[in-house]
Amino acid sequence: MPRCHAGPVADAVQAGWSIDLPGEYCRRCGLSIGPSSATERGCSRCLEQRCAWDGIVRLTSYRAPMTTWITAMKFRRQWSWAEWLGDRLAERIDVCDNATIVCPVPMHWRRRLARGYNQSALIADTIARRKGIQSAALLRRRRFSPPQTRTTATDRRLNARGAFAVGAVDLSGWTVWLVDDVKTTGATLSACCSHLRQAGAGRIHVAVAAVADPGG
Repeated sequence: MPRCHAGPVADAVQAGWSIDLPGEYCRRCGLSIGPSSATERGCSRCLEQRCAWDGIVRLTSYRAPMTTWITAMKFRRQWSWAEWLGDRLAERIDVCDNATIVCPVPMHWRRRLARGYNQSALIADTIARRKGIQSAALLRRRRFSPPQTRTTATDRRLNARGAFAVGAVDLSGWTVWLVDDVKTTGATLSACCSHLRQAGAGRIHVAVAAVADPGG
């Protein structure tokens, strides 16, 4: 753990915070659930809905202190939080074979130029190093659009439509771990999954630091 993060994490743990156990969220959609309220096919919120990916791993819901850490990572240039988050996610990811690759949600070059880095790519690179697999920028963002956090749920779907493209790659037989910092409505992740499927990806799993629960 980067030394600068040891204090904040220790304080949070002492105050009662912890990383979620698998049974505390739906492994299909990622939303928080009550005890025994999800099945292998999903929870009450997603059971009848189409899901673009095959499973999801998260650390927590999007609440304090995770909100503070992610904000610091994205907007205050404390990019080393990405390494800590990536390490924690790697501990919860199973890699079954060598035909597994990690792919970050891409950032438009204009936003990356302004920020200096893509935090999702930093998280993905850390996961790949810890698991001994490859991380690759399989996707690119075709157009600049407002941040999803500043749009409504409906606008987020429109915002993500046509925003991504996949490179000239054959993913037949490959399992892809798609990595982002936060899942909100899932519109961005779904759009990315669609392109990865078009490239032949056999299975797609999502790994995110946090999931925003409705009304949270």
